[in-house]
Amino acid sequence: ALAGAVVTQAAVAQGVGCGGLANNYGPYDYRQYKDAPEIDPVTKQMSPLLMVEGAHFIDTCEALVKCKRGTIGSDIDYTLRAFPNHHRALVAMMLYGERTKRDQPPDALFTVDCYFKRALAWKADDVIVRLIYAGYLNGKGKPGPAKEQLEAASKLTGDNAFSVYNVGMVALDLNQVDMAVDAARRAYGAGMTHPVLRQRLIAINRWPSDIQLPGEAASAPAPSASEPAPAASAPASSPASASASASASTSAPTSGSAPASGAPTPSTGR
Repeated sequence: ALAGAVVTQAAVAQGVGCGGLANNYGPYDYRQYKDAPEIDPVTKQMSPLLMVEGAHFIDTCEALVKCKRGTIGSDIDYTLRAFPNHHRALVAMMLYGERTKRDQPPDALFTVDCYFKRALAWKADDVIVRLIYAGYLNGKGKPGPAKEQLEAASKLTGDNAFSVYNVGMVALDLNQVDMAVDAARRAYGAGMTHPVLRQRLIAINRWPSDIQLPGEAASAPAPSASEPAPAASAPASSPASASASASASTSAPTSGSAPASGAPTPSTGR
């Protein structure tokens, strides 16, 4: 585990130089609630995530069109103070900063970079946060720190094929091809079948010919780099597409469906 992966309540109270993490509501770990029942079967109470999203992070707010209780910046900020590692809200705040061309978007209490630092101070073991942050940093012209976040995420994935797959997708977005090849070996070796990482590596002639996908006959010829590349296999997406490769759910990795803008895209959750 990485040093500092466990954040004590004292550290939460002190904050991370970007405001304290203590909050009137929460903070909660987004990963614990994103797939939980909306209504607790025992207490019959609404989940904290549903309460926050229903009031402050409705679909039109996530799309940066119109929020329910306040402005776009204030409602996404509320969501990120209650759930500092809320993957989709982090992507939304990042995209809002890009749209407004401001490091600190209108009505947000912190800079976009601070929201990522707060998320990692809260839950340093969140792979998806690190992948989204890597895309953000790369889009800001900071490839060194972006690679550091990518490497930290890679160390946290363990044997989770979905998380390793997401690392490979973002590695390609950051032009870290060797890391993407290694992630492909690990992910597909662990049973991953989602094809986009494979397609993207084929498109740049870096798919390892010795990797055999589940269900492929042992005698089947290895894919050739000369095969036509599907539309989804474009070698590298923009920074918002790497963040969206990490911000859709790790249980169903995608090539990134976040709005086209300037930063990479992962698949949410770990």
